[in-house]
Amino acid sequence: MRPGLRRGARIELTFLVESWMKPHLEGLVKHPLYATWAMVYHMETVSRALLAPYLEQHEEAVGGAVLVKHLAPAGVRARVRVSATLARTRGSKVWTRLEAFCKGRKIGEGSHLQVVMPRERFARLIREARAGGRHGHG
Repeated sequence: MRPGLRRGARIELTFLVESWMKPHLEGLVKHPLYATWAMVYHMETVSRALLAPYLEQHEEAVGGAVLVKHLAPAGVRARVRVSATLARTRGSKVWTRLEAFCKGRKIGEGSHLQVVMPRERFARLIREARAGGRHGHG
């Protein structure tokens, strides 16, 4: 990784809740609210946006874990502000703290782990996954 990524570094992005971001759950639930899976997607997106400028040309990062609490609803067409703050790094692992807000109230919080690796290793993992291999990140 490039130098400069420090604990407390923070980035914030704003998203508009669109109709496709509602819960679908194989047709079981269809209410007009921001789905938890969409919040997780946005949290992973902002976490990657924080890390991306520090990845070297030969590096890639993959999500290793995500923990999210969905605290309050947001409706379709609402603006959601999602932030990622660097909590710590350890070797190739990067953890961020996540928060989501809508209309000034916190609607979600959590954490995300990304694992940085050489692009060559990442390409091998993709090949193995396509071939049906059952190999972990190791």
